[in-house]
Amino acid sequence: MRELAGRQEDERHALALEHAAAGIERAGHQEVIPGGDGQLAEELRYALGADVLLGATHTGALPDLAPGERLPLVAVCALAAAMPSCVLGDLPREVTLLADGLDAATTADRTATAGANSTYSG
Repeated sequence: MRELAGRQEDERHALALEHAAAGIERAGHQEVIPGGDGQLAEELRYALGADVLLGATHTGALPDLAPGERLPLVAVCALAAAMPSCVLGDLPREVTLLADGLDAATTADRTATAGANSTYSG
């Protein structure tokens, strides 16, 4: 996701993608608070929301995403957002499924991004 952020001409779109990348990291680590309710903070839910696809509001354009990059981005954000409640609910099978899905979505995103980067640089 940070590679996608680095590819954006509009800094506002880059920032939205950077926030999503940080949100993914937080959802899998810092947001898993023993004794917590498994709900993401509002700002984190926002970072993992539609902005990852739509970019910053009021820019008049969408972020520069290649075909094949959008669906893995949505999957990564949705899976990351679901992770804290499964961890805190002590649902090991569900956590494993989410982690496997997160790995698969991340791999799909990296593959799409690598293809897009070769197109942009070639």
